[in-house]
Amino acid sequence: MTTNIFKPKNIFMILLGNTTMALGIVMFLLPNNLMTGGTTGLSLIFEHYFHVRISIFVFIFNCIMFSLGGIILGKDFALTTLLSTFFYPIALGFFQKFPLLGNFTDNRLLASIFAGLFIGFSLGIVIRAGASTGGMDIPPLILNKKYGLPVSVMLYAFDFLILLGQALFSDKKAILYGLILVLTYTIVLDKILVMGQAQKGQ
Repeated sequence: MTTNIFKPKNIFMILLGNTTMALGIVMFLLPNNLMTGGTTGLSLIFEHYFHVRISIFVFIFNCIMFSLGGIILGKDFALTTLLSTFFYPIALGFFQKFPLLGNFTDNRLLASIFAGLFIGFSLGIVIRAGASTGGMDIPPLILNKKYGLPVSVMLYAFDFLILLGQALFSDKKAILYGLILVLTYTIVLDKILVMGQAQKGQ
């Protein structure tokens, strides 16, 4: 219902999710050259081959996916996702201005796990607020609406393909860490979404 789209709680959840996502990317993923899926994973591929800044690619790709999601998923989705589409790249660019954030840990295993926790938490609370973080979150949501396919499973499938793309220029250990990261945030996301459904059912 349109009147409920911009509840303060929903706005807070969307902004918190995108802020947490950007923070996790800057603190753990980028400094340790980790592979990941989603829009960030695609942006790493484009940065490597075409030297496009990550925040710029994220903004452009999010705008394209936002338009697609708005057409297929409807006005309510478009309005709530609009916050993520514009806010996330701004938050990402902001946190990248603070080099100290990138010195949190140089242990790639720890970085993979914590990046996964940050991303999974972020995706979960944003989707529960009725929006998405934009980009590659949107195709799984479309498939879920059209065919009832689980969002977490579809995210994992798309992310696996994106990881394969990064594998062309990453070392073998990076591939394994990337799988740990994707598995971590897929599990966390699934738990948060199931928790939300359980609360609604009470």
